[in-house]
Amino acid sequence: MSYIQINIGGKERGLKFNQLAIEIIGTHNDSETTSSFMYAMYYGGLRGNSYVKREDPDYTFEQVCEWVDNLHDKANVNEQVVKVMSETNLWKDLIKEGTEKLDEKKKAQKKSGTKI
Repeated sequence: MSYIQINIGGKERGLKFNQLAIEIIGTHNDSETTSSFMYAMYYGGLRGNSYVKREDPDYTFEQVCEWVDNLHDKANVNEQVVKVMSETNLWKDLIKEGTEKLDEKKKAQKKSGTKI
């Protein structure tokens, strides 16, 4: 499952974690804070959904950040959204690929005697 519907921005909206969503998450996440990842995740999911439904987005990244900050029952909603995203095959493949690259890097450094 790669879709969830939540109340955000004053109405029910869908988040679709497809290839476009994953790409947008990558471009909007600064990799330094959890908050930047959360903002990117919601924005990416909203954009992925808008795209497949051929709807013009009625939101900006800035608005989505504000909506995320003001979510009702934020911890529970975050948990549900993260669960949906992390269960998509695209996300699993991305994580697997990253883990494999990290393992290869560790093996290469171990062979050369350097530490990570």
